[in-house]
Amino acid sequence: MSYLEAFPQELQEYYRKLFGSEADIIMQKLREPVEKYYIRVNTLKISRDKLIEELKKEGLKPKRSPYLEEGIYFEREGPNFSDDYNPKLPKVIVNKFAAESVYQGAQLYAPGVLNADKGIREGEEVEIRDPRGLLVGIGIARMDYKEMILAKRGIAVEVTLPKFKLPSLSELKSYEKGYFYAQSLPSMVVAHVLEPEESDVIIDMTAAPGGKTSHIAQLLQNRGEIIAIDKSRNRLKKMEEELKRLGVKNVKLIHMDSRKLPELGIEADKILLDAPCTALGIRPKLWETRTPKDIVATARYQRHFISAAIRTLRKGGVLVYSTCTLSYEENEENVKYMISKGLKLERQSIFIASHGIGIHEVQRFYPHKHLTQGFFIAKLRKA
Repeated sequence: MSYLEAFPQELQEYYRKLFGSEADIIMQKLREPVEKYYIRVNTLKISRDKLIEELKKEGLKPKRSPYLEEGIYFEREGPNFSDDYNPKLPKVIVNKFAAESVYQGAQLYAPGVLNADKGIREGEEVEIRDPRGLLVGIGIARMDYKEMILAKRGIAVEVTLPKFKLPSLSELKSYEKGYFYAQSLPSMVVAHVLEPEESDVIIDMTAAPGGKTSHIAQLLQNRGEIIAIDKSRNRLKKMEEELKRLGVKNVKLIHMDSRKLPELGIEADKILLDAPCTALGIRPKLWETRTPKDIVATARYQRHFISAAIRTLRKGGVLVYSTCTLSYEENEENVKYMISKGLKLERQSIFIASHGIGIHEVQRFYPHKHLTQGFFIAKLRKA
């Protein structure tokens, strides 16, 4: 199965028009997990050096980020087999979410199984494929075929050979203790670009699950106050638990749609808008369903959040706008919209990616150039 089959034809054409000769390598890289898997050291609880010692004791091979003092990464293992490898074993077909997890080295749990060849017995070697037939891993069945289809919990297949291998971190003692948060490098850059200060009124407009909010809190050493907003009550509840795990104490959670932000009557010094987006930069992407029509519709939707942010910012206040997508409309075109509404672009304190398309001051992270998710960051000030 070619990587091109993972992308709708009209999206392929869109990428080629936008990125030219680099479009194909971008799509190829989007199919794979990131080469360097990052976590953020929670310096509210531990130093980077001490966490590295802890992780080594737990059998991992952590490396220091050359860009951020709180950054640690692990190198991806694989690919362990080629796309055309066909082991001809009994098949277990899994849903997209489970497939993407197994593809990166996770175990296969029963709720992810869609179908399994009749006759599979516990202890038998099997191949695991996504609904489109892509081989994502090989393993040993821990249930028979009927049980793995019907069971609501438990490991269906113990994965012995995933396509790629990233470290499994959520069961570590250091995770339980709140010593780190799994966060991509570009996402970590965002809080630094915001440059939060203790005296600032800071708002994170779409805050859950809390990665950037907790990073801002960490940079402030738990001083000052951050107002974190999300429209999902469930996601906010999980975020509350996450903040507790990390020992974050300076965040006020508000359940609301951020498009109604001006109704709070707050005048903010700093606003972070990690905008809802088409997520075209997320890796790995075993297949993509979004089309250019989705891009245009999402960019229009984002402008409601942008307008709310502009109205809430005080004069001289800073808006940091970020997305995990690759499109022009959701990124540079929306920055042009902000400029038309009276905001001015600012230089970013940390700039480790590429300049934007036609806009020098914004930064774009590309999968093939920076070995990260596809990501975009802009910093603007209200005149």
